[in-house]
Amino acid sequence: MLWGFQLEFKQSLRTKKLWVILGVMMLLYIPGFYLQKSSGREIETVQQAVSVLISNINGLGGFFIAILALLMGATAINSEIEKGTLRVAMSKPITRLSYIGGKFLAHTVVVLMALLLTTLVGIAGLVWLGAPLGGQLVTDSLLLNALLLLAMVQLIALGYIISTTVKSSSTALGVALVVMFVFFMIMPAIVQFMAAKDTIISEHPDWEAYREKSKEYQTKYLFYVPTTQIDVIVSDATKVTGSVNNPQVEYIGIGGAIRENLTNLGILVGLTFLYLALAFHRFLRMDLR
Repeated sequence: MLWGFQLEFKQSLRTKKLWVILGVMMLLYIPGFYLQKSSGREIETVQQAVSVLISNINGLGGFFIAILALLMGATAINSEIEKGTLRVAMSKPITRLSYIGGKFLAHTVVVLMALLLTTLVGIAGLVWLGAPLGGQLVTDSLLLNALLLLAMVQLIALGYIISTTVKSSSTALGVALVVMFVFFMIMPAIVQFMAAKDTIISEHPDWEAYREKSKEYQTKYLFYVPTTQIDVIVSDATKVTGSVNNPQVEYIGIGGAIRENLTNLGILVGLTFLYLALAFHRFLRMDLR
């Protein structure tokens, strides 16, 4: 497994799509802090800091890294078969399980590095904007990254299923992009419209009912979209109680939000293991010629 990990890790760091995606992400990410600083807006509380961090990392960063994770997985096996390197690897004293295990671990580490880079840039930007760098901010950042890593691992595993099903790596890339577009962009928009239609598209819109209905529909109809499940979880990091005229805002943090949404966390964990099991099973039984 160590041999497979080292080989795949070096190859992954040399791929153009990794650095292109990270470069584009940073080009969109970093100027946001500069614009916020130029406008005179400063971050004074942990709640504000985490809100910005969630918006940037789970929003912009999560989107680009999700594409990276799915594309890496979608070409993990079929490209090796096309190049003939998989047959060479299998001629060595290594089992199929060790090979795919090392490859998967390498992809996970690469995605983790991308997440940590995004988080470090985000925290540095928040400190530059005046955010208090304390234990709460660090803890919530780590918890947010743990959730995102779990989501990215799920996407890598989904990519492996595509890679062991579609023989052509170029076709697999197209399939992965279609999956990302339809299931991760189109379907969430449809579900949001369904929630809006049932609550706020009326003469007397109820925004609190819309929020609850949106969470319900996202959990029920978008269980296969890991980033959406994270959105549901982190949306409860701040609790608003009281009346409309006198709202009481309580910040419970990412940890509190996770405890409030164990069902969504269970969906994330369960589908990740399911995808991994399917991907590993297909690879162990597939024809590698």
